[in-house]
Amino acid sequence: MRHLTAAAAETEQIGAVAAQALADIHSALYGQPPRASRAWIEGDAILLVMRLPVDSAARRGDPPLSAIQKMVSAAVQRRTGVSLRTAGSNADTDRGLVVLAFERLRTADAMLDEDAQTPAGPVLGSG
Repeated sequence: MRHLTAAAAETEQIGAVAAQALADIHSALYGQPPRASRAWIEGDAILLVMRLPVDSAARRGDPPLSAIQKMVSAAVQRRTGVSLRTAGSNADTDRGLVVLAFERLRTADAMLDEDAQTPAGPVLGSG
């Protein structure tokens, strides 16, 4: 897995990391990967959708969505340095769908760093 720096990472990349983390967590909890996991991004909002396998134990009961959201947030923090705030969640086990919502939190330092970046020019005496 490629690690990103928090200040340089785009929210789309963070969403891809979160979708992979969700798939990894499902595999760890239920012993099999989900059929699919996708991220939709708008601004700093991240919506994760996961399709459960037909024979998944998660479809036979209520998956622990709050705990899974916290694990996804922790995995994204570890892998990218970016914090996610958990938002709504929903599971329709009959249809095999899980939806988790997050918001990317931007720190004041990261926002200042992005605004204060100065483009690098040619270096004198370098060639």
